[in-house]
Amino acid sequence: MKTTKLLSTVLLLYGSFFINPAQAIQRVYLMAGQSNMSGTASTRHLPAAYRHTPNNVIFYHKGKRRPLGRYGRFGPEVSFAHHVSRRFPNDQHIIIKYAAGGSDIQQWMPGNQYYRNMLREVRFSLKRRSSRVDAIFWMQGESDAMNKFRAAHYGNRLSQFIRSLRRDLRSPSSMFVFGQVNPKGNGYPMVSQIQKKQQLVNSQVSNTRLVSSHGLGKSYDNVHYSAHGQVELGRRFAKAYAAGQPSLSRSLRSDIMLLLKKYP
Repeated sequence: MKTTKLLSTVLLLYGSFFINPAQAIQRVYLMAGQSNMSGTASTRHLPAAYRHTPNNVIFYHKGKRRPLGRYGRFGPEVSFAHHVSRRFPNDQHIIIKYAAGGSDIQQWMPGNQYYRNMLREVRFSLKRRSSRVDAIFWMQGESDAMNKFRAAHYGNRLSQFIRSLRRDLRSPSSMFVFGQVNPKGNGYPMVSQIQKKQQLVNSQVSNTRLVSSHGLGKSYDNVHYSAHGQVELGRRFAKAYAAGQPSLSRSLRSDIMLLLKKYP
């Protein structure tokens, strides 16, 4: 009798994860940084599968709600949107992008123009909605690799940026996912130093994920990602985010263990 009751309860729990609409949630993402977040890849080279906005995705850019991949250039937001929409099909996904090409980390520090503008766009986009941001995606640091002084201070500034942004977004537990910079050329002599600073921040700041840029396709300048590179970067961002979410199997196992204790 106890076994039958236990089995019925487990099956109900299992089914609720899949078919109960009440389990659907709203996920909010902020995507920011410099030109490789803004995106210089041509939408003409965007794969056909990505040339629409998924039904459960809302995208805000430059203060307006917009369709994905329609304005000449695109960044990692397009493939990211498609991957998270498929990974969490019952949820609503809101993506807010604010990027500034050529910007260094100091320009993004609290109180400076880009930081203020970014917060304003988030607040505008989320009016009448929950203000919690689930994850922040950051692709920036190439400009700081051009200068020894900037590179020396990059780690401390990035750590402060993360703490301040979580505080000002009122999302202290939001995941921070950032891409490893890898520009090539004589104009970026401090690349390895920036990469080391990024690794240090990833090891010292809680709930961060550093995403590898190894193998991402580049355009002719060896700095900006090609269409293929941007599609893959967005996929890697989505994979890093999904890996940090509680899995169904872990949740289900936890519930089963509780039930087993209740019905020994």
